[in-house]
Amino acid sequence: MGILSSFFNKSKKQNLCTNKNSQYYGYPNDLKEYCEYQDKYGPLWNLYGEYKEKINYYYYNYINTKNHSDFNSLLIYCQKYNDLLPQIEKAKEEDTNINGTIYKKDTYSIVHHRLAMAYEKAECYNSAINICNEAIAQGYTDGTKGGFKARLERLKKKQIKAMH
Repeated sequence: MGILSSFFNKSKKQNLCTNKNSQYYGYPNDLKEYCEYQDKYGPLWNLYGEYKEKINYYYYNYINTKNHSDFNSLLIYCQKYNDLLPQIEKAKEEDTNINGTIYKKDTYSIVHHRLAMAYEKAECYNSAINICNEAIAQGYTDGTKGGFKARLERLKKKQIKAMH
């Protein structure tokens, strides 16, 4: 018997949603909880993924073209992404309560990584340095061996060289 057929096997009357007003009436309770979670948080997770894609899209466009509107769009989507993070943490917490899912603390920050590199490309070293300092203070990495600390040192050297 497949997994879905076991969910909808009506001969098993135990642990079924008995609320006749629920759209999930007759569903097994674990499936009902999962569906309710998806109803509540599915659009949020989709938006979270969409913002990640947009950040990468505008970042790569800016790096390749130096188009200022792409840079501005990158900034906008980084802010939107950051604004979602508290809701995503709440969704992760609720998912853990329902399904027992264990989420590792995110140490990679796409926002800090992409912004630091975009500011570096724009030769706005102060802004890139500030982004790196913020990332270090929050315990983030950029996914490279040296992390934001090594990036910060490189940016400081570039900044000094640009001043001369």
